[in-house]
Amino acid sequence: MAKLVDNKGVFMEDIIKDLVDRGLLDNFSNKEHVSEMLKTKQTIYCGFDPSAESLQLGNYVMITILRRLQKAGHRIIALIGGGTGMIGDPSGKKSERSFLTAEKVAHNVECLKKQLSLYLDFSNPDKGILLNNGDWWSKIPVVEYLREYGKVFSINYMLGKDVIASRMDTGISYTEFSYMILQSADFYRLYKEYGCSLQIGGGDQWGNLTSSLELIRKKENNANAEVFSVKLITDSEGKKFGKSERGALYLNPRMCSPYFIYQYFINVSDSDFARYIRIFDDRDLNDIQKDIDQHNECPERRLGQKKLAHLIVEQLHSKKVADDCVKMSEALFKNSFSDLNEEQIMEVADGINHFVADTSELNIIDALVKVGLAKSKREAREFVSNGSVRINGEKITDLEYMVAKGNGLYGDKFFIRRGKKSYAFLKL
Repeated sequence: MAKLVDNKGVFMEDIIKDLVDRGLLDNFSNKEHVSEMLKTKQTIYCGFDPSAESLQLGNYVMITILRRLQKAGHRIIALIGGGTGMIGDPSGKKSERSFLTAEKVAHNVECLKKQLSLYLDFSNPDKGILLNNGDWWSKIPVVEYLREYGKVFSINYMLGKDVIASRMDTGISYTEFSYMILQSADFYRLYKEYGCSLQIGGGDQWGNLTSSLELIRKKENNANAEVFSVKLITDSEGKKFGKSERGALYLNPRMCSPYFIYQYFINVSDSDFARYIRIFDDRDLNDIQKDIDQHNECPERRLGQKKLAHLIVEQLHSKKVADDCVKMSEALFKNSFSDLNEEQIMEVADGINHFVADTSELNIIDALVKVGLAKSKREAREFVSNGSVRINGEKITDLEYMVAKGNGLYGDKFFIRRGKKSYAFLKL
């Protein structure tokens, strides 16, 4: 694969092929034309919905694509939907969204601006631009909106889009029905004001993407514009990528700890490791394949998952944070917690079954039952007598042992392990 853009403006020969080979791209309005356009510098935009004050791992897939396009010499536009966020995107939703307040949307927009700036380069407008569509939608009169944009779309055309058709049984308000027009007008504005010729979005946005292209082609003769989409990323069980049993995995460390994200990737299947490493690792695919082959030689060592987890956390937060996650993970595996600070201990505890007991001490037998490591007191006694129970790394064989406040990590915290793989955390 050719190198990224150099100081003389030499572009990657075929970044589309690279993105396809990584398993990222899905639909194209015209694949050959998109590939041809990207042989010279283009302006490419992607939208981000401010429905929360943090983006999620699913959004980070889009960010990595924008970053690659930017490194390949193209100018990117990250558009935050401060205007459309007041409406709500019906894509992928079975019912109407609840409105966010104007204050909440404005707060989320500012949070996403800061977050996107961590991963994309907006230091030079020739490389990247960060915009908020609330800056123009808040100023456009409704009559102008209807005449300039609503007139272009027929109801029959809009009903033919999956994003609308999928909601006809349950119902859709005019408000969400109009979202497609608003997003289309965004692309038209960026096309006119910034020379933006390409739009990229998730696969569930295909109806909106093609509608955007339709508007530009109706408003502009010989418009040189195209759209393409990213595949819906799922795991080997068909579950949406970046979703855990606790819901979405946010990029903001206050909303989702780096260690929890690290554990998410440590626990992916071997096939998912191979898919995800191609998505997130910027190295040449031939080098990545060597890591996949090395992992496959001895998959029980989970070398691939460890490399992937460290890579993701390092990209999202920092190498130091990723190294700390390794330390925390090894502490649990090795039953050695002395090097962890109190905050790290609680992060590790958050990733396993944990319990709070409203008491200052518990007998070891009662503790095992309470945290779910034994089904009964009889079974708990067997585990202790067999030497299969450890507390904070220390083997416990005394049936009368008391888990007492003052004897734990930072006084009241206890990691309890039964056998090699069963863990629980107890706080008195």
